Order: sequence, then C-alpha cells, then structure tokens
Amino acid sequence: MANLINCANGYVCFEGLVEFLMSLFYLFYLIISYRILNRDKSGVLVDIDKYLCQAALAQTLLQTVYFLYFDNDILLSTIRCMGIAMQIMICNILGSVIADEEQTPKVWQLARGLLVVTLLLWVWFGMFHRSEIDYNCVQVDYLILSSFGLFLACGSFYMGNLALEGIQEYKNELDVARSGTIQVQQHALQYKQVTMRITQITLMHYCGLLQFGLQFAFDLFTYLKCDASSGCADYYNATSFLSVLLLTIFKLISFTTIPATMFWIFYEMNKNKFQDDDQNAIEMKIAQ
Repeated sequence: MANLINCANGYVCFEGLVEFLMSLFYLFYLIISYRILNRDKSGVLVDIDKYLCQAALAQTLLQTVYFLYFDNDILLSTIRCMGIAMQIMICNILGSVIADEEQTPKVWQLARGLLVVTLLLWVWFGMFHRSEIDYNCVQVDYLILSSFGLFLACGSFYMGNLALEGIQEYKNELDVARSGTIQVQQHALQYKQVTMRITQITLMHYCGLLQFGLQFAFDLFTYLKCDASSGCADYYNATSFLSVLLLTIFKLISFTTIPATMFWIFYEMNKNKFQDDDQNAIEMKIAQ
C-alpha cells in the first residue's frame, strides 16, 4: 500500500503524500462543515441525515490515517464496510420515499438486517481472515465486499428511479408552461424544494454505482490477473508518474464518492439555511 510513512520507493512515497494531503484537506473541510451542521436547530435535517454525515466524517478520518500509515488490512476492510453501511442507509432513505406507511417500518427492518450482515463481513474479513498485506487481491474478500456494495447500489439506483418518477410528476404540476409563470410564482417555494429533492435523489442513486462499480471492476481484474499476493502490489502501488495519477484518482473515487456526496446533499445544499439560522440567533442576542 502507498502510505507516507512506510513507502518503499519514490513513486510510492509520492503517491502516499498526494493521497494523504488531499484526504487531510478534505477532512478539515468536513470537520468545519459538520460543526456548522451539528449546531443547526432548524430541523431541516433528520437523524438519519446526520448519522450519514457522521459516518462520512469517520470514514474520511480513517482514510486519512490509512494514507499516512498502514499496518494490515483491517483498516481497509473497515473503510470498505463503512462505505457499504452508508449505501445501506441510502437505500433506506430511498426505500422510505417510495414506500407507504405500512411498508416503511419493514424497509428500516431490512436496512438493520443488512447492517448486521455488513458487521459480520467486517468481523470475518477484517479480523478472522486477515492478510499480511493490506490489499491481498488473490483472496476473494474484497471482491465479495465490492460485489455486495454494487448489489446494494443497483438496488438504490432502482429505488431512486421509482422515487424520481413520483417526484417528477409532482414537479410537472408546478412546472412552467408557456403561460404558467403565475402558477410557478405562487408555488415558488414548493417548486424550489421539489427541484432540490430531485437533485438529491439523483446524486444518491448514482454515487454508489460509481464508487462500488469502480471497486468491483478493479477487484475483479486483480483477482483474475494475479496468481500470488506479491502481484497485487504491482497493481495497487505506483511505479510511474502516470500510475501515481491513475491510482490516486481510483482510490479517492472508490473511497470518497459516497462520503463526499452525503456532505454535498446534506450540508452544501442546505448551508444557506444553516447560515440563516446562525444569523437569526445572533440577531436575537443583539436584540436582547
């Protein structure tokens, strides 16, 4: 693994430095964002939204440690399983959107069951089936994890499409016809909320496909190509400046796509509301 402290050669050290610094800067951004998000009293975010942001922050912290120093594969298994757990919660959100009141509790029960399965996979792959190297591609462990994540991402994509169909119908009722400007003005707030919701769901049902699709493709390729664990390092560690670029892009996408999407949805798309609340609180204190 390319890490900054235990790197083997110049290319691997440079890759580890780039990945660590990018992850560290992004971690600082998430910490600042989460502090603002956590102080919000407007109720714009529900508990599950905040849980996803907490998980994204925790994974980014582990990822930063992973790029700085790495000893064995338990940390990589933890990062992978946290990504799967966030994907399960995304499925839970999208499932709740398309489910009726009777089905919603069943959706949450299914999500909890899948979280238990993820925990068991982490215990087995991260603790009982540990390897001497971080990415041992000849073992089927990571291929199973990426396959599970991709399966969940496909389910999320399907539910996202169903959710978008229902919301799009409502948006069409508010949308602008040639002479419908007055209608949109009357429902401007609803129209803005529906448009933002469509963007959020679109991001949710694509981010998992990107992250786990890339993981699965890489895991399958290395599993089929390598006959010994020593060959895994040839694909997972940089050997040229081009491989530094490609591996950095691959690792950041396969690690941070879902965490970055969660903060974009729940923080960036709502931060004006958070700022308004902070400003209102300051104005109230001044008035007192």
